[in-house]
Amino acid sequence: MRPSPTRATIALGLFAGALLWNAAASPATASGSASWREAGHFDTGGACQRAGREGIRRHKWDEYKCRPGRGDAYVTLWVRGGRSRAGAPHPALAR
Repeated sequence: MRPSPTRATIALGLFAGALLWNAAASPATASGSASWREAGHFDTGGACQRAGREGIRRHKWDEYKCRPGRGDAYVTLWVRGGRSRAGAPHPALAR
């Protein structure tokens, strides 16, 4: 039996939405760049945003993203650039 065009369109839309949702939830794999790293988990998006801005202000990283965590129980802060977890200075600042 052939599915109706409406059902096929709905199924395709749900499939595409699931793929995009998973890509947005993990920026380290979505961007193709290994330079993104997790910097923490927060209960609210506002707390994640404040921590991200504070890290930029203190030159800990160059940019940040707040994304839903696994299971939507928390928000994950993803950062790129700046000092690594080991505390090494950013290459531009080491000159």
